[in-house]
Amino acid sequence: MLAILLVFISYQAVYAQFTSQGTNGFGNSSMNNSGFPDPKSPKTTNQNSKKTGRAALDDSTRLKYGPHSVYSFKEDEILNGLNAKNRPDTSLTLFQRYLYTEKSGFLLQDLGNQGTALRSIFWQSPATIGVQSGYNAYLPYAFQTKDINYYNTKSPFSDVEYYLGAGGQTTLRFSFARNVDSLWNIGFDLQRMVSDKNLSDAAYKTGDKTLTGQWGLVLHSNYQSKNKKYRILGHINYFDQGIKDQGGVKLGNLTALDILKYSDNAALLEDGVTESNDKFIKFHVYHEFQGFKGLQLFQMIDVENRKIQFKDMAFQSNLANGFYPKTYIQYIQAPDKDSLYNEIQWKEYAHKTGLKGIYRGFNYQAYFKQRYWSAFNAVENASKDRFEQYVGLKLKQSFGQKYDFEAQGEYLIGSDFFLNAKLETPLLSVQAKHTSASPSFVSTWTYNTAYRWDKKFENIVSDEIDGSFHFGKKSTYFNPGLTVQSITGIIYFDSKTNPIQTNELLGIFRPKIETGARWNKWNVMANVYWNKQTGPDVFRAPELIFQGNLSVDLQYKKLLYTQLGLDLHYNSAYKAPAYQPVLQQYFIQNDLELPAFAQVDAYVNIRINRVRLFFKYANALQGLLGNNHYTAYLHPAMYRSFGYGVRWLLFD
Repeated sequence: MLAILLVFISYQAVYAQFTSQGTNGFGNSSMNNSGFPDPKSPKTTNQNSKKTGRAALDDSTRLKYGPHSVYSFKEDEILNGLNAKNRPDTSLTLFQRYLYTEKSGFLLQDLGNQGTALRSIFWQSPATIGVQSGYNAYLPYAFQTKDINYYNTKSPFSDVEYYLGAGGQTTLRFSFARNVDSLWNIGFDLQRMVSDKNLSDAAYKTGDKTLTGQWGLVLHSNYQSKNKKYRILGHINYFDQGIKDQGGVKLGNLTALDILKYSDNAALLEDGVTESNDKFIKFHVYHEFQGFKGLQLFQMIDVENRKIQFKDMAFQSNLANGFYPKTYIQYIQAPDKDSLYNEIQWKEYAHKTGLKGIYRGFNYQAYFKQRYWSAFNAVENASKDRFEQYVGLKLKQSFGQKYDFEAQGEYLIGSDFFLNAKLETPLLSVQAKHTSASPSFVSTWTYNTAYRWDKKFENIVSDEIDGSFHFGKKSTYFNPGLTVQSITGIIYFDSKTNPIQTNELLGIFRPKIETGARWNKWNVMANVYWNKQTGPDVFRAPELIFQGNLSVDLQYKKLLYTQLGLDLHYNSAYKAPAYQPVLQQYFIQNDLELPAFAQVDAYVNIRINRVRLFFKYANALQGLLGNNHYTAYLHPAMYRSFGYGVRWLLFD
């Protein structure tokens, strides 16, 4: 069926059309079209055409619907009173970056393969306050409420993506939206992602090579009344992530660095009976009523039901090889096989109700929020819950179209709070944030065969200033910036994966430079981060990260647009953390400093009429200038390999 579907879509794709939108992780959006003619521009008809009948009808159909007839918007844009009309993103710039770590600008870390546990390279202040589950390793793969697009289309709109890389890294995404009438739109987003094991275990030897499998589905809809006084939008979000955890490479008689010389390495969890699963279903709705522009009512409602599971049917042997620190079960005689099981059932209900409005460039929001969460531990057969009440205020003043000042605060009554101020000008962007956030649930309560604790930690308090200057013209940009963070009470997981809170001050000083230029057909872009930390050694990150891209644009008879390029990613040496799948946590390890590495990817991006494709030779210099590298402790990166992808936009 998939092959038939792809053949059908590729036939239809000849009639699609491209636009250019977004920055794809590099600075200046004005450079995203890479010197090619703007594909947003609709093709003009030949006024003297003598075609009649079906031929004439086909021509008019192709011209009537396209990227210019479809736009999308996000919930935050509606909440903040922005009349956003985002056209479909079809830029060739960095189109070859299809993996999640690549899309983040290599600022996310995984275990060497798509679908494995993710972690931010740099420390991030909490995005929300209140108690969060802390089981976050797979959530970035799910559809996020803030990123969901709601559409207005004049014809049925489809967006199809298919990517295939080494190690079976396969991603299929399908988005569809259509207007029921001029006021009501419905649609869905579907994602299927799989990958294969790159380490050998008992299941691999019998033919079971599946490492990860994931389904994501969003059903969404939006409606606006005819008089534009009332608007409602919402979605149902389903996510199901499964993975056969391998624990990293088994060293045997070799050192960790010697292992990198080989591609047929064995897994530490060699029995192949260790699995993680993270599944949820969420319901979200936002609606607003506009009495007049200066006074509007709005409300958000969220319902979430989530189950987090882990099992290891070879717990006893993996305990013996040191993968787990201890057991809480006292055996008279240990069996050959035993199981470790962890299950948390997380439920959450919340509403946010408030007033908002806009008057002469002044925008305000004032709201009251209530949230109830509960967590049930199936192993201990016990639960914990909490009812939280918040108040919040957001103020924004615009001075013309180029100057904005914003201040925002939220208070969880009796506990957490955050304050945030932001200034945006053509020359300078600066933001200051102060946060006091509750510790995560996983760090305070855990109960299974290998890990047990019931702790009380103080709030994590952080201050952050982030700023950048913007220099440049249409074909060049130079944006130097600086991030300064101060964290007290940070909670980390030590070398035995036990949660520890330190009262020492962790300071982070991170200058950065984002720059790029275009000369004729040549494009160059670079991001540089220098990360310096003082205080306790509890959050580890590379001191230097460099990302570069060099490409040249070629055009053949206004039909074939080609972009040839090189992607470069460099990390300095550091003691990257290890990963414990029982708790979905990265933790401190002191056994190995991962050497510095540079990864180079060679690629070709192509636009043929209305279809985009890429062909990429990833990690091209591995084996030529050096061995492979680790992305996390004992988890090697994908070896030198070939990948490709294609994307279609369909408008009828």
